Amino acid sequence: MIMALAAVPLVGAAGLAVDYANVSRSHSELQNALDAAVLAVAQRGDKISDEEARNIAASFLTGNLSGAYRNMVVTRNDTSVTLSAETSLPLSFGGVFGWDEASIAASSTADMAFAYYEIALVLDTTGSMAGGKLRSMKEAVIGLIDDLSSRVTDKERLKFALVPFATFVNVGPQFGPTFDRKGKMVPGSGAAWLDLQGVGPIPQMDLLSGLSRFEVAHHLKQDWKGCVETRMPTNGFAHDVDDTPAVATDRYSLFIPAFAIDEPDPTRQISYPNNYISSSADPTSSTSAERARRLEKYGLKNAAAEAKKGYTTLVGLNVGPEGWVSINDNFPRGTGPSRGCVTQPITPLSNDYADLKRKVNSLVADGNTNIMEGVAWGMRVLSPQEPFSEGREPASDVEKIMIVLTDGSNTFGVQGSSNVFRSTYSSFGYLISNRLTTLRSNSAVTDAMNAKTLEACRNAKGRDDEKITVFTIRLEEPDVKTGMMLKDCATTPGHFFDSPSREQLDNVFKEIRDGITKLRLSF
Repeated sequence: MIMALAAVPLVGAAGLAVDYANVSRSHSELQNALDAAVLAVAQRGDKISDEEARNIAASFLTGNLSGAYRNMVVTRNDTSVTLSAETSLPLSFGGVFGWDEASIAASSTADMAFAYYEIALVLDTTGSMAGGKLRSMKEAVIGLIDDLSSRVTDKERLKFALVPFATFVNVGPQFGPTFDRKGKMVPGSGAAWLDLQGVGPIPQMDLLSGLSRFEVAHHLKQDWKGCVETRMPTNGFAHDVDDTPAVATDRYSLFIPAFAIDEPDPTRQISYPNNYISSSADPTSSTSAERARRLEKYGLKNAAAEAKKGYTTLVGLNVGPEGWVSINDNFPRGTGPSRGCVTQPITPLSNDYADLKRKVNSLVADGNTNIMEGVAWGMRVLSPQEPFSEGREPASDVEKIMIVLTDGSNTFGVQGSSNVFRSTYSSFGYLISNRLTTLRSNSAVTDAMNAKTLEACRNAKGRDDEKITVFTIRLEEPDVKTGMMLKDCATTPGHFFDSPSREQLDNVFKEIRDGITKLRLSF
């Protein structure tokens, strides 16, 4: 009898433990449902009505709770949302002590304003985008700017950058140097991260290292439009596919201005698209005499004299504007040193949404597809260091996002074997310079460009303290290799969107919009 009496409190205690476990489980279920619901409401921003907010919350609670809820309250304060609700649970053993059921209450708060959003829009503006695709892209991008700016009402917490890309990326002519009356650069003018003096070792068939491309273009009465070539990797630094800083002590790290050389005079077999000076100089000969002839056609008298002596680099020699000879600079329309620089300049991170939308609307389609340059510069505009230093320092409350949209496969502009350069001029120079690959077929060159693009993507999304979330969009492009490359470029396969029709593009951007507004729960 004593044992039976002693067992009563033991059984009661065990029963209460079971009830306590069930209550804890129900509270967790309610809390998780409230967390999901409050995030869904907050993500829609402060533009929806209170009734819409309650309907969204109710839908999430109904879908995520196994039982019924009551007394749901939605409280909204600007971008902050608080949601509370109650539920109840019958007790199995609590009746012994007069408790038939347990009332369970919980609440959750979410606020979009916790995060800073920096979004680089890397947009294909190549010739194949002309027409309906370009219009659809503009509408979708402007819609994204409008939607996100209506959700994140603190303008300091939402900024966009525009990175149009084609054959080149245009950093902006405002970074170039100014010149005095003698054609010499004004000391202190021009961005320090540009190769102002021509010290970069990147090969160019006409202009030897040591010649400032800015000065030569100015001598030809041509303005630099803002395009730059792809940097070359060296000494363990992936300058071409990363945002390594440009420093004077590393000539490879400087950004070299694009300069399209005068191409050969036409023959019966072929005419070159950028022939703007009449000259029979051999563009591929390595002899001192031919190097000098190629410099002479630009009127570079001093440089030509040094080349005749056998110099293959003019770094440190006095070959500046003194002694340069004027030439006929009335070049045929569409030719000259700036040929191929057809993209609009980069717009750094900005919260001037009206200006951003104007610039999106002004985009035009021209040029070949060079996705790697777009990704590399998308990374650089999000960085806090030059060339563009508008990005915030990496922190837990800073979300850096890159959206890459293209409608085509990477292409160098490879032409037939009758072209001595084996290509048109691009950010890699000419194909014959072997800066990208020694292979010559279109497919091999595209494979090499795809590999470089993936390197840039890995650098953007793979760093521990500066990770960028990368979304990629393939628009009306059936090429399998391009699709695989873009999927691998994205942060996850779920961040890759295949849009076989331009009509689907707006919905793609809406999905991305919901994916990038990372809301945080407040405790």
